Amino acid sequence: MSANIRFLPASRAAHLTPGQLAYIGNIGGFVPIVANDVFMPHYNRPERIQILYGGSSAGKSDWKATELLIKVLTEPYCRVLFVRKDHVTVRHSQFQLFKDQIARYNLQKYFTVLEAPMIIRCHNGNVMLSGGLDDVDKLKSIADITDIWLEEPLDKRGSITADDFLELDRRVRTVKAPNHIHFTFNPISRDSWIHDYFLKATDYDPFVLKTTYLDNHFSPESQHLTFERLRVRNYQQYLVYALGEWGTLTEGLVFKDYSIVPDMPADAQKQGYGMDFGFYPDPTSLVHCGIYEGKLYVDEVMYDYNMTSHIRAKTMKDRLVSKNLRIIADRNPEAIKEISGLGFPKIEAADKGPGSIKHGLDLLGNYPICITARSVNLKKELDNYSWVMDKRTGKPTGEPIDEWNHAIDAIRYWASKHITSQKPFKRQIR
Repeated sequence: MSANIRFLPASRAAHLTPGQLAYIGNIGGFVPIVANDVFMPHYNRPERIQILYGGSSAGKSDWKATELLIKVLTEPYCRVLFVRKDHVTVRHSQFQLFKDQIARYNLQKYFTVLEAPMIIRCHNGNVMLSGGLDDVDKLKSIADITDIWLEEPLDKRGSITADDFLELDRRVRTVKAPNHIHFTFNPISRDSWIHDYFLKATDYDPFVLKTTYLDNHFSPESQHLTFERLRVRNYQQYLVYALGEWGTLTEGLVFKDYSIVPDMPADAQKQGYGMDFGFYPDPTSLVHCGIYEGKLYVDEVMYDYNMTSHIRAKTMKDRLVSKNLRIIADRNPEAIKEISGLGFPKIEAADKGPGSIKHGLDLLGNYPICITARSVNLKKELDNYSWVMDKRTGKPTGEPIDEWNHAIDAIRYWASKHITSQKPFKRQIR
């Protein structure tokens, strides 16, 4: 059983439904794969190092997942290792992307998905394996890898290092097929080893392609409006996240560090929820919080747009939000009353007023923070939430920016009712 693959340009086919694609494939005798036009000429390139970078919502990761999935399906030998810094975060990023692609193009008959180990096996013997750079020794035991995909290797914390790359580079050395290392990321820092190794130096001779949301025919109009809002409010972030320009890594993150964990401990103390109301362009966020062994554990439950109170309450029920725990919410009396009447009577307003933001951040700074692997939007906020910088000195002012803070605000609301101002732990906010 083999698959006849044919790429369709998204400029002409992005509007097609899965049913319409299946019909076209049945009539034509092929599997139709819709891809953004900018990527199609670069399928299965020969360069060992392949870099897709640029703005958010540019379709980089979606294309890379598609490309590797098709290689596994059609090449005589292909063994892919997809990794991030922390293995647990792979489940909600690359692994989920692969599963989405298999479903989107009706490829289930060609693949077997093993959920627990995050492995995808193809009927032809090829395989896709997950990994994390938090346990490099495990990666050393995987033989004959042809392709490694590093998703988001560049963040403000420098999580993936040059040494990590060099270790992976040594792993890819099979003679059974051409070898490749793939990168997909936003270019947040020109002061990074990735920029030095692959854009300033010439010894690796990589393939490099920069794209933005304007290249992505699947990008909704709402995303375009979000970037226009960002252009007005934070032009430097607009240059990086919308236009894909290289940024400059500076000091000033509010939360310097956090750990990623699989789940919220069942016996965590002071459990409850924080809720920040939004509609559009800001999301409604709901975060489950608790204290366990002196650490703050947080789990993203909701981070959704265009939600009325009825939709919020239904989503909360669907996601098994406990009605026995307090929900400390943004001060919106009408929304609080509606959600209380829809089955969550323990919702109440947070303490807000002059200085409450700084006070809440001080409370959170007393605890090491652990976030669950599924908290992908919260992770983005923690990686970007920073202090306003003094234009004269270039130093943090002590006042946070009013961006990347919706889930963080929800956690602050919970903290205002659940933790005290005692400071038994080393502060994490600088």
